[in-house]
Amino acid sequence: MSRRPTPWQKGRSAGTSRGLVTKLVQASVVLSALALATLVTFVPTAVGADTGFPVISYTIDGTPGTNDWYRGGGNCVAGGQNCVIVRWSVADAVNSDCRSAVEVDGPNVGTKLSCSASNATGTISAETKVIKIDAVPPTAVVAAATRAPDHNGWYNHAFAIAWQGADATSGIASCTSLEYSGPDTAAANVSGGCIDNAGNSASSSFAVEYDATAPQLSSVSIQSTAGANIVHWKSSSSNDVAAISRVARGSRSERSLFSGPGVGFVDKKIQDGVEYRYSVRTYDQAGNASQARTVVALPKVVSLGKKIGYTPRTAGTPILSWPARRGASYYHVQLFRNGKRILAAWPLTTELALHQRWRWAGRRYRLAAAHYTWFAWAGFGTRKAARYKLLGHSTFIVSPQ
Repeated sequence: MSRRPTPWQKGRSAGTSRGLVTKLVQASVVLSALALATLVTFVPTAVGADTGFPVISYTIDGTPGTNDWYRGGGNCVAGGQNCVIVRWSVADAVNSDCRSAVEVDGPNVGTKLSCSASNATGTISAETKVIKIDAVPPTAVVAAATRAPDHNGWYNHAFAIAWQGADATSGIASCTSLEYSGPDTAAANVSGGCIDNAGNSASSSFAVEYDATAPQLSSVSIQSTAGANIVHWKSSSSNDVAAISRVARGSRSERSLFSGPGVGFVDKKIQDGVEYRYSVRTYDQAGNASQARTVVALPKVVSLGKKIGYTPRTAGTPILSWPARRGASYYHVQLFRNGKRILAAWPLTTELALHQRWRWAGRRYRLAAAHYTWFAWAGFGTRKAARYKLLGHSTFIVSPQ
């Protein structure tokens, strides 16, 4: 494709006197590269038009990039398109060294072509603009996070990712830099890249494991037994890890008991008559923590001789326990509520499990919410002998359900 550009006048017209002196005319015309991604023909202003001299013009076949660069686009002799084609056009010349098509190979950081033509009027020369060619995209384009993962290779709050690369010819113009703040995913590939000064681009992806959502902890409960407190819970995922700690009532020291997956934990290292407060919190694989939830374990067993500094509350129907006495044939226990005896029993072991309801001395009783006092004796010989030794007394509270 070609067109005749606006003439550029230089020298005298054809109607001047016979003393016309031949003059050398030289020009270089620069036109900003067109920011198009298709093959175009560059057409500068012609040299020598309407002067009597030969008229020289040229076109450039290539793919324009940015910043006055070409991204190849010619049909190269060696194959491929990492070149441009300069096409000279000469009119009204007797002699010319301007070739009809000249290949300029890339990569090329800047070159000019020139040629001349002559006729009876004289000789004129023309020069191309600076031709820069880079058809190769940036290389070694990689991304990196600006900080380390938060937990176990996962990110749990926003972080920045920056790309970098290299370009040997036109140089890097810019690279992607962004902040990632979601969505939550176990396998995201975030894309970015770099652009060189010629407009070539290359991209790569960055693998992300991201979770900014805390697990949901629910159904935290406690089950008190004679030998252990059993903590139960539920969390959002079966992969969540629970952390459990406890503190005894009256103590300021909190003890870590358990860290791991699951939905329950059995605490066998408890003391009779002691109330414990358990704290449960779960963590997901990204390190997000649920809200901590607490639950109080009331003792199932209340004992004589335990100085804990408070009257313990009991869980459900308690078990009364006392130390063994050498030589005892049996034991005797009496239970009082509001100063009134409501139970007497003669167990053969050192424990007496209370029931929710019972019958004693011809009357029916139930274990209502109240303060209770109980006594224990060691019995020697037969019950008929009624030989007793007081072991002690204690108190406990049955809380309202």
